[in-house]
Amino acid sequence: MGATRGAQPAGLGARDTLRLEAALPLYGHELDDDTSPLEAGLDAFVNLDGEFLGADAIRRRRDAGATRRLVGFVLEARGIARQGHEVAVRGERVGVVTSGAPSPTLGKSIGLAYVPPALAEVGKTLEVLIRDRATSARIVETPFVRGERAGRRPANA
Repeated sequence: MGATRGAQPAGLGARDTLRLEAALPLYGHELDDDTSPLEAGLDAFVNLDGEFLGADAIRRRRDAGATRRLVGFVLEARGIARQGHEVAVRGERVGVVTSGAPSPTLGKSIGLAYVPPALAEVGKTLEVLIRDRATSARIVETPFVRGERAGRRPANA
């Protein structure tokens, strides 16, 4: 059916690039058993006034305060940030990259990383350690790609 509309097969690499440009979390990268939805920026999808399995645990973590936040970043120099690369500020390790790849839409390397809340402001700079070399990165708003660049048509189309 898709072939008649010009669709072609695409692999996991294409899926990963698209979900990263949209800043969508993936289990095993941004999400795992030790990560709360609050740390991952998914609090809009959790009704903490309701009762559900795990609600008490998430409330306790909320009340204790987040120790890290998921941020999007753009590398300001050549390189590709990959899962597991360390994130530093002035040489001090402060976090880890959860996903990273070149963005074909933006023509830049982008990524997601967990950092302490005090460092999670848009515009702040970080260093991503790529092959033991500090590569400058800037925290940006997510999703990385929006609107028509993301394939959305204008409302009047």
